[in-house]
Amino acid sequence: MTGVGLAERLTVHRMLTERSATLVDEMVGAVVDQVPIYRELSDTQLREVTAIARWAVTRLTEMWVDGTRLTTRDISRFRGIGATRATDGRPLLAVLRAYRVAAAVITDAVAEHAPPGLTVADLAALVQALVAALDELSEALANGYQHKAAELITDRSQLIDEFLHDLLAGRQTSPGALADRTEQLNVRVPASFGLLLAVGDPTSPEAHPARVAALVAAPAVGADHGPVDLTTGALLSMMRAGAGVLLLPDEHDHSAVATAVAAGGWRACLISGASPATLPQDYRAAVAALEHAPAAAFARRTLLDRGDALTVAVLHGAPPPSTGPHCTPRSSGRCSPPPTPTCSKGSTRTSPTGRRSRPRPRSDCTRRPCAIGSAVSPSSPAAV
Repeated sequence: MTGVGLAERLTVHRMLTERSATLVDEMVGAVVDQVPIYRELSDTQLREVTAIARWAVTRLTEMWVDGTRLTTRDISRFRGIGATRATDGRPLLAVLRAYRVAAAVITDAVAEHAPPGLTVADLAALVQALVAALDELSEALANGYQHKAAELITDRSQLIDEFLHDLLAGRQTSPGALADRTEQLNVRVPASFGLLLAVGDPTSPEAHPARVAALVAAPAVGADHGPVDLTTGALLSMMRAGAGVLLLPDEHDHSAVATAVAAGGWRACLISGASPATLPQDYRAAVAALEHAPAAAFARRTLLDRGDALTVAVLHGAPPPSTGPHCTPRSSGRCSPPPTPTCSKGSTRTSPTGRRSRPRPRSDCTRRPCAIGSAVSPSSPAAV
């Protein structure tokens, strides 16, 4: 720039550079005061904000003095800063507001320390330079932020899918490992939750993950990189072996789930009271229930529950997923007698030859019957 105002602008530039430390502190203080999320930053993050403010004092006033614009290198730098803000999880609107607050502090400082020869035209040029710079910086920040956020959402979704796979398989679910992974993924899994396993009608097209998430009226895995919290109504969902798997709060409206299942042409099993420790067994029980339940079981409803799953397991000859203290699953699916029988009376039977066999002790009959003991016809709707 040449002509009237150059000397005055250079004077202002030198003055701001000399008192840069004080001005930077004012800028950072104003940002922290006016943008609430910046009050939660760590010391390391605040030092980064301070470094950016220091750059702004020098670079933006240089642009005002010589009439230039941001360079390609400047734009590239702020794309990187936008990507970093996305990684931090800092909202983009808050970041852009912080830059506007900082620009206002610079404008006030120039007006306060303006030499007598500085004209209204000079101040107008300063505002124009700052507005142009903010426009370019905002675009660069937004581009970097949105690109990185898209990557993070994809990566996080994949990691959450892997986490849910491991929960269903019982891998890395010790209290310590579970705490580390949920903290890393920003996922909160309560002590008790519901497991919903859904399969489509055999005559329908293969289920799509979006249809699985649509089964319940709750937000899917956070597109905003926010926490996934089963205790507040959010859910984890995935496709596994062609079936939809969802974890949802225990207090979720079961009638709403049943309605959604029926409307979508699904057959499903909802196991309430699941936990990270019992999820593998509960999942296997739900799979078996949907695979082996007779067609008559779905004549009047499409949503089975835990009791149905246990009944199907018994009728199919598989050990119940949750057995009592005196039931030991065997390959035959029968319950073994308790260590100390509580009935002195036994049952006798006559062999095909007519000889009476010795009494056989009953299985814990004064405590509770083994699940296999109640014979129900598999073809009866009441069985499931």
